[in-house]
Amino acid sequence: MRDDATVYSSVTLTNVMGDNISNGTGQALVSEVRGLSKGKGGANWCYLFIHHTKVNAVNEKLKERYCTFIHKSVVYKRKNKRIAKDEKPTISGLVFVQGESDDIQSFLCENFFGLYLVKDCSTGKIAVIHNNVMQSFMQVSQVEPARIRFMPHTFDYYSSGNTLVRITSGPLTGLEGYRIRISRDKCLVTSIGGMTVAIGGIYKESFENIDEYVRQRRELLCKESQEECFTLTSCQSEIAQCFFTPQNQMDVMAIASALNLWIVKAESYIKEKNFNKAVEITLFILNKIGNCFHSIYSDPRIKNFKEINTVCCDADKILISVLNSVDVSVDLKEIIKSERRSLVICYPFLPMEL
Repeated sequence: MRDDATVYSSVTLTNVMGDNISNGTGQALVSEVRGLSKGKGGANWCYLFIHHTKVNAVNEKLKERYCTFIHKSVVYKRKNKRIAKDEKPTISGLVFVQGESDDIQSFLCENFFGLYLVKDCSTGKIAVIHNNVMQSFMQVSQVEPARIRFMPHTFDYYSSGNTLVRITSGPLTGLEGYRIRISRDKCLVTSIGGMTVAIGGIYKESFENIDEYVRQRRELLCKESQEECFTLTSCQSEIAQCFFTPQNQMDVMAIASALNLWIVKAESYIKEKNFNKAVEITLFILNKIGNCFHSIYSDPRIKNFKEINTVCCDADKILISVLNSVDVSVDLKEIIKSERRSLVICYPFLPMEL
């Protein structure tokens, strides 16, 4: 599928949206979304890609047991010297399904051999979209489908020079992403199940900034960590201030951003051959991540842990480089081996291998 075709389809909708409703072509979208309200309440969503010739058959079968959603666009085409209006899926073969991911996958295996739900490349698990996020997405699709466009790049691509925010008012409340101007339109670029989506027309909504949000979260949880800090070294106490109990994607990104500074410090200690300090920092970071994230690693409110996994990989690379150095004492190497083994056993979700 060509990325430019997707963008063209979304942009074209802007010119025909008003005509959609008056001529009934937008009615199919409205009816389809309304039908979802009869579904599985607060169950989360997954999605899959199907060959365009089989979409209708597979979708009808899925609808016997699950709620499904297909985002559609309307484009104008020149035909026989006339302009014809054509409604088609915005992304060919993309179908959203509401329900338990394992149950949906089993249903697909039983009825459609070779069809699989899409996996999140950062976790290796089936991509899950929280119902609250999906409801906001569908609500915009129902009222103003032209506001949604699927973007050609990954979510991280849009982070450079842009502030991470969360919408705190309106139908998009709770969505997190970057505020970016696209074709003179103020948009929120966000990630939905690993797909990057831009929602336009973001003018009246209110936001909260990640830096201010993190400051308030840290103040709220400061008392919880004060007692623990008494037993830590000064360096460990400073690192501990980067952590709080994550409850959403913004929390994960905020923690990872703060820890990246400490990874840079550990790397500088390696260059100075201050191996003890580098090991102290990296082992403490890995232990805190394991302790902080083990109970929420499967939380559907958090789309992925890509940023925190990157921090873990960088920290582990530092430890491995110390193990491979001829300038490091045998005792320190034994400590690293023992600690890494304990981390892998206690926190198997950490991206580490012995």
